[in-house]
Amino acid sequence: MRTLFAVFLTMGLLASAGLAQPKVTQVSNAASSALPPLQNANIAQGSYFAIYGSGFGADSSVCGANYGNCYWNPYPLPTSIKGTSVSVTVSGTTKAAYIEFAAAFSSTYSQINAVLPSDTPMGSGSLTVTSNGQISATFPITVVPSSFGTFTFNSAGTGPGIITDANYHLLTPFHTAKPGQTLILWGTGLGPVPDASAEAATPPTQTNLCATASSCPVTVWVGGQKASVPYAGRASYTAEDQIVFVVPQVLTGCYVQVAVQTGSQTGSVVGNFTSMPVDPAGATCSDAPGIGIDYNDIASVVANKGSAKVLAVSMLSNYLNLNIPLIGSVPWDNDTITGQIGTFSASVLDAFQGFALAPSVGNCTVSPFLQYPPAADPAAASATFLNAGSQLSFQGPNGAVSVGLDVDQAGKDTGYGGTSGGDPVGGKTIQELIATCPKSNGCIPYFLTPTFGISSGTYTVTGAGGSDVGAISGNIQVSSEAASFKWTNQSSVTANPIPRNSPLTITWTGGDPAGFVDITAIASTLQSGVEPLPSTPGILVECIAAVGEGKFTIPTYVLQSLPSTASSMATVPPGELLVGPASGAQKIATPTGLDAAYIFYHFIQGQNVSWQ
Repeated sequence: MRTLFAVFLTMGLLASAGLAQPKVTQVSNAASSALPPLQNANIAQGSYFAIYGSGFGADSSVCGANYGNCYWNPYPLPTSIKGTSVSVTVSGTTKAAYIEFAAAFSSTYSQINAVLPSDTPMGSGSLTVTSNGQISATFPITVVPSSFGTFTFNSAGTGPGIITDANYHLLTPFHTAKPGQTLILWGTGLGPVPDASAEAATPPTQTNLCATASSCPVTVWVGGQKASVPYAGRASYTAEDQIVFVVPQVLTGCYVQVAVQTGSQTGSVVGNFTSMPVDPAGATCSDAPGIGIDYNDIASVVANKGSAKVLAVSMLSNYLNLNIPLIGSVPWDNDTITGQIGTFSASVLDAFQGFALAPSVGNCTVSPFLQYPPAADPAAASATFLNAGSQLSFQGPNGAVSVGLDVDQAGKDTGYGGTSGGDPVGGKTIQELIATCPKSNGCIPYFLTPTFGISSGTYTVTGAGGSDVGAISGNIQVSSEAASFKWTNQSSVTANPIPRNSPLTITWTGGDPAGFVDITAIASTLQSGVEPLPSTPGILVECIAAVGEGKFTIPTYVLQSLPSTASSMATVPPGELLVGPASGAQKIATPTGLDAAYIFYHFIQGQNVSWQ
């Protein structure tokens, strides 16, 4: 298992780098190290943590193949690798961190994976990096007794978690868990070892923090339910923790939410949110009909070829009534169409957050982002793009639109997408929105009526085909029931700042009986101004509910992941809450060259809110 986690703790290899003054830009729990530092911002005693920046660590010529010379070879644990070391000072006490890995991947990107000594004092302090005789400026750090992060397949702290069965086999869409089964979750940050003086010299003693249920400081939330936790503690290796838990009953889905909460209820910390696949028989996973794909559609081809070729077409509409200070209410709509088409290897599918861009029914995801949500799925970038022609065309109740090829910064085609109606995110200033939207052609919605109601009817996608994929043709119905969806307690929920320390219940009427309900909450740390900077972090919460229930309650531990927006004076509201019908992923005729094809919609509406 050790080699496996060394991979999860390290980013992909980049170009070699020259020497520079060390500069630290981020310090975070290593299991969620690529996240904006909102969750797991504090570092637990005895845990793995990651340092990002530039100008420190050896380059590829020194580190060698796969950067192997820049990893530790314990024991004893080193406090320096290739001239790079880390010092942490809290309350006048300075401790040298144990360095697991240190390298410069380019002139602008360096990374260190380290272990914070268990006897580091708790409280606010500072960190410095020394590399090649040069010392960085101090960087703030807060040391706490526990702050847990779960390792994930994508190494970014999101998506499917590193969770195994009792025989250490990783859970995947094709190797799932059963309700009542005992599993092992892997991560770091449960807290210090019992004997800090021996930490550098020998593997830690396995001490069960949950020897009794009443004394257990660890809560594992699975699909909104508390799981039984018979063991939580070290995994017989430095800084690496394992939590043994039992899957609650009556759970199923490919993307069942998992979150770990540590500490007392008054001072608890909720780590990064991950997911796992659950099936009643432990078979290949399948979400509730419609919300996600049935992995049985592609299981045999993945088993035989190691990959599958899939098309997923999404139709998304976000309508907001923005209440702008000194201006009043401004309607804003953003309608987009995306065609994700590619070859998805087994490893990408294992790390993937889903073709339907949503959790399993009855679950919530928590995703960090920078500047504007949603964040891109890191695993999706590893899929191989397939060409299906120059564009995809759509015919719906409100006319015809087309979307062309998306291109990344390197000029590489990555799929199909574009704004089909309304205004693109960040495309207009507040002044332009007030002056022209929704009056001008550039702001007319595509999925909505002129009065901003959902347009029911048939939406058809076609494509001429290209070098990899044949002609595409499929459709999806937006029923009159879906168009009549109404968020019934919107006015009472949004009238005042929404507390994050108590559950939030959303109620509705209508909605397609064959569909679901999407509840999306957004909060950014933006405090002032009209546009967030590219470095401004935020959190997007998305919950999927069964339409027939008529209500859904977002748990407190989910809401607590949102940053407070109560004191924000930003012109662009940093907090939103939107609710609406969602179809999930429906199969369409499979074009030649592909193994499966799907189409789905999410039409949500709401307004800016204050999260308190």
